[in-house]
Amino acid sequence: MQTSALFEALSEFAATRAWRYIYPVWSRRAQGISIGINLHPNHCCNWRCVYCQVPGLQRGPSPVIDSQLLQQELTDCLGWLTHHIHDTIYSLHDCVQDIAFAGDGEPTTSPQFADILDMVANLMQQRKPHDRPACLRLITNGSQLQHAHIQHALKRLHEMGGEVWFKLDAGNDGEMLAVNDTHLPLALHLQRLQTCCTLCPTWVQTAIFSRSLHGETVTTPTLPGYMEALLPLKQRISGILLYGIARPSQQDLRGCIQATSEKILEKYASTLRTQGFRVRMFV
Repeated sequence: MQTSALFEALSEFAATRAWRYIYPVWSRRAQGISIGINLHPNHCCNWRCVYCQVPGLQRGPSPVIDSQLLQQELTDCLGWLTHHIHDTIYSLHDCVQDIAFAGDGEPTTSPQFADILDMVANLMQQRKPHDRPACLRLITNGSQLQHAHIQHALKRLHEMGGEVWFKLDAGNDGEMLAVNDTHLPLALHLQRLQTCCTLCPTWVQTAIFSRSLHGETVTTPTLPGYMEALLPLKQRISGILLYGIARPSQQDLRGCIQATSEKILEKYASTLRTQGFRVRMFV
């Protein structure tokens, strides 16, 4: 069974199960099947990024997570996958790129994040290496990196061979506010990025898009400020994931943002590469 056909069959199976916390997706950045873990099924987040595609997004905390149900859903998902590739030349490691803490809100704001990460890590250790997804991954806005329990969790993620994708969409404080709807200073955000890099391999992920500003169209983040912000961290980060807007935003109420062209993305990527950054680009 080809990976794309496997994903279609898995999606059909997931629809019949009506899972609350686990969701399979075809990820263009992971470049294949990704098994998502959603700790915010209530559609709440502490940021409100202008390009976010979550419908009904609101500010608020994570709900109490039924960790036993989450574990059962993940076990069911992995069990289904293992069964359906049993008679093929492929392993689960070949077919599933990652298990990703992502979802409809910031995963690390859940008080249960560290415990659930431990649970997932233990579940993975009980499986044979070829029956595990390729990677355990945290996709985060980095807003909780100052907390000791989150830092401890990232050390655990590192022990499991996992990695972090850390959101950075701005080159100055004004862009942080306009894009991510947070008053967090960029300098503090970069300090948290640096902390993250010391705890676990970390990729920076950045959404590149155009927006209307005072009657003009500008591309965010502005490249000079963005590059200046990252240069001191060049030797610490694993690389940069640049991606364009693929689906309509649910938060852009004024209709001011639009997808950028592949040409603009390539300009960002090539400029960053000339400065020695490792860059992956996803249109």
